[in-house]
Amino acid sequence: MYEYFIILIVMLIAVILAEWKFRLHLYRSLKQRIIITLHIFILGMIWDYYATYHQHWIFPGPGLIGVRIFNLPIEEFMFFLIVPYAIIATYKYLDKRIK
Repeated sequence: MYEYFIILIVMLIAVILAEWKFRLHLYRSLKQRIIITLHIFILGMIWDYYATYHQHWIFPGPGLIGVRIFNLPIEEFMFFLIVPYAIIATYKYLDKRIK
């Protein structure tokens, strides 16, 4: 139960630890972090809302906490905050290792 939530939390912890251990500097400032995160979050939420409204995909109950905002599970909001952060951290890590 709550698999989606657990996966996102584990991913967030792993990325925070990796950012600390490998001294990754993902953004130049807090302002940049907030602006980039908000852009990705807003675009992702609009896309998800549109897709679920037109039933292009659904979020079935099992595996979710059950809290919904605008008919989207809370985990989907977390997804668009955590996964882009993980992708940028992975890119920065690989960029640092290759150089």
